[in-house]
Amino acid sequence: MSIKKRLLVSKFGKLKLAMLIFSLLIVQITGINGYISTSSNLQILNSHDTISSERFEGYNLYVLDLITYDTSMFISRKILITDLEGNIHTEREISHNNIVSDCPVEFINSTTLVYGESGGAKLWNLETNVTVNLNFEGHHEVEYDYLRDTYYTFNRYVTEIDEEFYSYDYINEYNSSGHLIRSLDTQNYTNISQICPFEDFFNSSSDVFHANSLVIDEDEDVIYLNGRSTNTFYKIDRQTGDLIWALGRYGNFSNYDIYGDLREFLWFHSHSLEKIGDNKFLLFDNDNHNQTDATNHDSRLVEITIDEDKMQANVTWEWIGTEEYWSLIWGDCDLLPNSNKLGVFGYTLYKGKTEGAKIVEVNNDGEILWELSSPKEENLKYAIYTMDRIRFAPITSEPRLIDSKSNPYFEWDVWYNFRSKTNFTGEYFIYLDDQLVQSDNITFPKYWQPLTIQYNLPEVTDGRHEISIVVVDEGGHLSIDSAFYDGEGSAKFRLKWNLELILGTSLGIGVPVISASIFVWFKFLKK
Repeated sequence: MSIKKRLLVSKFGKLKLAMLIFSLLIVQITGINGYISTSSNLQILNSHDTISSERFEGYNLYVLDLITYDTSMFISRKILITDLEGNIHTEREISHNNIVSDCPVEFINSTTLVYGESGGAKLWNLETNVTVNLNFEGHHEVEYDYLRDTYYTFNRYVTEIDEEFYSYDYINEYNSSGHLIRSLDTQNYTNISQICPFEDFFNSSSDVFHANSLVIDEDEDVIYLNGRSTNTFYKIDRQTGDLIWALGRYGNFSNYDIYGDLREFLWFHSHSLEKIGDNKFLLFDNDNHNQTDATNHDSRLVEITIDEDKMQANVTWEWIGTEEYWSLIWGDCDLLPNSNKLGVFGYTLYKGKTEGAKIVEVNNDGEILWELSSPKEENLKYAIYTMDRIRFAPITSEPRLIDSKSNPYFEWDVWYNFRSKTNFTGEYFIYLDDQLVQSDNITFPKYWQPLTIQYNLPEVTDGRHEISIVVVDEGGHLSIDSAFYDGEGSAKFRLKWNLELILGTSLGIGVPVISASIFVWFKFLKK
């Protein structure tokens, strides 16, 4: 019996097996496991000519906007999941207006997307194709609070101060029925003296704050909030709404650039603040309204590392796009499991001409490993606000042989299906020669941090032995079903020599497995 069948029968039982088979049939019907034929104009997005083995394989999730070049009117808006060659895997037309930022999209579990569109936020289960209206509307962000089953978004309001009108944002929290639970006022975290000197406006009102991204940290019970106009992001007590600290132009940190020089500004009009680990953040620096040099147009991907004891913030990594990557508005920067960064230059403005979105995957050395571009086509251009790299099942590395001389063992790194902001649970199963030898429940770390699983080698006989790991998420999706499954291999044992690694073939987490086996040869000494 195959690994997959035995796993299903022995662990999940016949009832769960039947339910899983039914769900897999639904998946196939709705197109999750195969490409959908479409007449979409996505073909204008072309992959980078050089396909690097270091890129992180998977799918891209985003909202694609088609806009007229001369009048910037929105023609269409689609949620798309595409492979890295731009082939459409899943798509949905959604309602649109002239504000792309009203339409974020992201996974909140292994089957369900949350997205915003003109008319309100929605949940979409990709396997059942069921859509649920959440009955609230906002801009830029729909952030799910897993602990309280609520949603956060932003709503603008205009207030009059000294006979002048100013635009701020409410941070609104809604339950799943669309009932407003509470509001936090961004006016509590800034004031009109911090208005951008380039005079940002929204509907003829001075745009003082312009909230555009929010992260809920369950462990700290705080909200991290980005203010575009203030060039600052904020740490806020989730329960009280009190400001804990601010970082950036109007913060209380000492700011150091990549060269270690003290700076007043670290970015200008940033987007897509993300927490990626303890004291580490990513953001997209548009470099718009640069207050040190108004002619400078260098959009960047930026990593910030903070020390809350010293109240010091350092730029610890950056990638600066050349002038054709300058993104006047929108943008995203995400961490991938292989430590590469995915950057979205969503609305490029090259020498005064809007060309369209450019998306890159770069490594820590700044090399472009994958790229999509969307040049202007006649009177149309494409724009992308944010993008996530995803998979539909848990991710496993290839097996690694560790400590080959004394206490040999295999280990794997595993990751959740996407860059989650909560700790999802699952299970793993290790097979040696098609026999289940180890299994346990697991908790996937947040922010696409790896979880390492180990298996100590038992006494084995001469010959080649197959070893594999299968990881299951909370929705029953098996890593072994993924097109990018890496968690199996084979090794040859010889009992009269010391255990010694002779040849190892590493596929890495980013390369599809074409052969069924990875061959690792070593010698083993009988004590």
